[in-house]
Amino acid sequence: MTIRSIPGYREGVPANREYATQRLRGTVWERFRAAGVLYRGALAFGQALGRAGVTADGLTYTSLLLAAAAGLVAAFGAFALAAGLVVASGLCDLLDGVVARATHTASTSGALLDSVIDRLADALPLLGLVVYYADEGGVVAIPALAMLGGFTVSYVRARAEGLGIELPPLFMRRAERVSLVTGSLVLGLVALPSLSVRAPLLLVGVALLALLGFVAAGWALHIARVTLGAHHARTAPRAIRTASER
Repeated sequence: MTIRSIPGYREGVPANREYATQRLRGTVWERFRAAGVLYRGALAFGQALGRAGVTADGLTYTSLLLAAAAGLVAAFGAFALAAGLVVASGLCDLLDGVVARATHTASTSGALLDSVIDRLADALPLLGLVVYYADEGGVVAIPALAMLGGFTVSYVRARAEGLGIELPPLFMRRAERVSLVTGSLVLGLVALPSLSVRAPLLLVGVALLALLGFVAAGWALHIARVTLGAHHARTAPRAIRTASER
């Protein structure tokens, strides 16, 4: 879920501080003071962009283009540039919702567009790595699995919300995935010529991304099923009583 689709957003420095605290609560970033400072700065910057006439949809599409460019250059081994483009794409993804709220253009259709673009922006840099490792044999499965893990955790959350289940923040959301992809690309700059595989530390980072993605998906699925089971246990006796009274 993005800032586009969350009620209660207000503009201003005190509101930004309150909103940033609310958004980071329960996430892995809550314990890092710097994360709160950066988030509040992004809110203020997004509001300034909105006043300057920048549109939320424009930022959303820019996020997609930057992610596509990251995948393209990653396929050719330009990992430093790819990392910068992934960060820029993630920043646009953060700012689009802020601009939508600041310009009073937030909508369910905008939130839907943002979610779809997020999934593509997650996959495109990893698709570039699939191309990069295409001639390396079985290791090409690692970025492919990372893509699958990202899609799975996002789908579980979206399906749970569609069933009316409000999951806790948990982990491996968009911010964590962007951070891990960026870090992995940076590790790709470390040369280990003694190994036969190119950029082996990049593969380690992407493998961690894949593992955490599936763990997060499994954990989210577990919580959703427990919540659904508890809801069914509460409503089933009521339904039986209603049927017996007829």
